[in-house]
Amino acid sequence: MMKHPDKKTPHPRTPWHGALFFRVMFLSVVLLLCLLGAVAIITRYYANEAAGAVQERAISMAGTITVRYEEEPSIPLNDLEQDLIELYAGEDIALSPLPADQSPLPGLKQDDETPPVYVERDNNGTLVRVTHMVISLGERNTLLTVRVPIQQSTEIYRAFTNRYMIAITIVFILALLGMIYIITTHLRPLSTLSETCAAIASGNLQTVSTKGATGEILALEESFNHMVDALAEKELVKTKLREAQRLSALGNLAAGVAHDVRNPLNAIKLLSSHALDNVEEGSSAAKPLSTICKEVDRLEDIVSGFLSLAREKELVPEPNKVDVLLGECIHLIEKDAEDRGIAFSAELRAGDLTLNLDPKQWNRAILNLLLNAMEACESNGRVRIFSRVSDTVCTVEIRDNGPGLDSESLARIFEPYYTTKAGGTGLGLSITRGIVEEHGGRIEISSTPGQGCQVLITLPLEKVKL
Repeated sequence: MMKHPDKKTPHPRTPWHGALFFRVMFLSVVLLLCLLGAVAIITRYYANEAAGAVQERAISMAGTITVRYEEEPSIPLNDLEQDLIELYAGEDIALSPLPADQSPLPGLKQDDETPPVYVERDNNGTLVRVTHMVISLGERNTLLTVRVPIQQSTEIYRAFTNRYMIAITIVFILALLGMIYIITTHLRPLSTLSETCAAIASGNLQTVSTKGATGEILALEESFNHMVDALAEKELVKTKLREAQRLSALGNLAAGVAHDVRNPLNAIKLLSSHALDNVEEGSSAAKPLSTICKEVDRLEDIVSGFLSLAREKELVPEPNKVDVLLGECIHLIEKDAEDRGIAFSAELRAGDLTLNLDPKQWNRAILNLLLNAMEACESNGRVRIFSRVSDTVCTVEIRDNGPGLDSESLARIFEPYYTTKAGGTGLGLSITRGIVEEHGGRIEISSTPGQGCQVLITLPLEKVKL
């Protein structure tokens, strides 16, 4: 069915949450959040690990100082400091007396078991971690100051081996793989569309099916298939237009043929028939005259078929039962089929279905098909005719078990003057298709070489039912 040329095909809309752009942006945000989370955890873990290490060192040193003082209560602070420096090599350690009237540093408490840790720059500009701890040595308080250089590579490695960091890394990798999978899945159908476009460019109109496509790709597939359907419809219209132009030219030629050929044929037929009547049966002139009469009849059939194809005849539809008309056609050819040795069978199941059909034209079309089927069969062949009805269509099917048709012949079978029979005019099927289509139906022929032919006539009930 042709679409109205002004009717626009609705453009398929993609919901915002199904758009490929939204999905890519969503995954990008997820990856960015994962990355920021990883940086935050690394920073936090780095600071906590570093502070914990410095605190542990300071507590260990405080314990060492207390033990050393208990062994020698009169030992000077300088000696204690030197002992710590030798024991904890590589770290900057300082001990200074803290007068009783002097307050500890801000945030520092007396005998604090977990001293706070600060990050400072030394005189060389190097980042160091600094902690202060107040130690009670008898009646005097001593301020322990520990400075530890920051070893970034070691601490970052330890941070990355943390189980939380490993979990975030796994989530990041999974999100990245999910993004790659989704993008690849959504973009793969584009290669199918590209191949189909190349096929269309070479003249092979075919639709495309990208399984699993969603979002813009699905919308593109639907728009693409609408375009292919429009191109195929346009090509069909062009084909029918060319055929109509050719048939119109044949109609003009038919008028001249009818005027210039038929009158001489009638004269020849009358004279040959009159001469045949005047000669004795069995004479030498009787056979040639009889041949002339038969050939004139054959020429008249060709001219009549030519005129029937080229001249449009208005149908005269009237209520008719489908099975009754088919029965009339069967009755006309049963004797011929018997003489040819062809088994003929019918399964008419349309019942009392009554349609608006032109009985003369309809019977002519069915007889053409039945005769073609019988002529295609050899002796002991078989021809079958079926009629069926559904809620929407009535179908008539004719099958034979002849040699069948090859693909080239099947493609041209409805062309005027194309025939596979010796002595055939090539007009029968063209006329039959015209009659069926004028009734609003459709005729199709399928065949497999060596397995016969199947002719299917479909009549939409909405067009022909009373």
